Amino acid sequence: MLSRRSFVAGSSASAFGCLCHTRNAASQAFGSNPIRFCTELVMTDVKLAQSLAVDENPRNQTVESRGANAEALSLTEKKWNPDRRTLSVDFIDSPPFIDKVIKAAVGWHDTMSLRFQFGKGSPDILVSFVDGGGSWSYIGTDSKYYAGKSIPSMNFGWFNSTTPDNEFRRTTLHEFGHALSLIHEHQHPGSSISWKKDAVYAYYSNLGWDSAKVDQNIFGKYDITQVNGSAYDRTSIMHYPIPAELVMNPTDVVGWNDNLSPNDRVVMASLYKRTPGKLPT
Repeated sequence: MLSRRSFVAGSSASAFGCLCHTRNAASQAFGSNPIRFCTELVMTDVKLAQSLAVDENPRNQTVESRGANAEALSLTEKKWNPDRRTLSVDFIDSPPFIDKVIKAAVGWHDTMSLRFQFGKGSPDILVSFVDGGGSWSYIGTDSKYYAGKSIPSMNFGWFNSTTPDNEFRRTTLHEFGHALSLIHEHQHPGSSISWKKDAVYAYYSNLGWDSAKVDQNIFGKYDITQVNGSAYDRTSIMHYPIPAELVMNPTDVVGWNDNLSPNDRVVMASLYKRTPGKLPT
């Protein structure tokens, strides 16, 4: 299991790399689909991160009980206050496809009590579009710290005018899922993926990862006390593709999840419950 400290300080970049929605490099993943790196980021200053999280949502102090149907993953200590209703989202740049990002992001709206407000200033989430910088997001309330300092808390590094709509949707939903405190589903403590370890090391070696990085980002699992969730959900938007050559059991192959799964909706509804009479506008 991954300890809280190893998760927060597991690399010098404070990041867990992934291939959630894939980038250019050896195009060995799923035929013609290029590989794209996506990364979830967390603050290295654990005490400051916890202080900010508790200030935002006092319930972040303790691990809350997990409902039997809450099957996506979320860090327990970085959730937004479910009663605040809105999260302000601003953009460093205004590319011509920005409306597609907004349209995809609001796909989370009908699952929760929170709403994103775009371009209102004083952002909780600050988005950039640095080409070649990969796609990544800080987890949950960590975003507010960086956005408040005018430092991007989220980046989309491969979007352009020719990006297919389903790529806008899956990548945007995934990164905003991180910003809402969800983490990577393949590291679910209840998963039992039948990895071919030698093949996995070779596969990621072609992408520049050494064995330690593979151990940390692929084979490592979160402890159940770190997450809100129960059963592993291979259809989650927070999962990324697993090609057949990397697993022994064909049922462990994961395709291109580009929509919210039923369980994604359940877990978000449990994290940010709609309160009668307090529904966001």
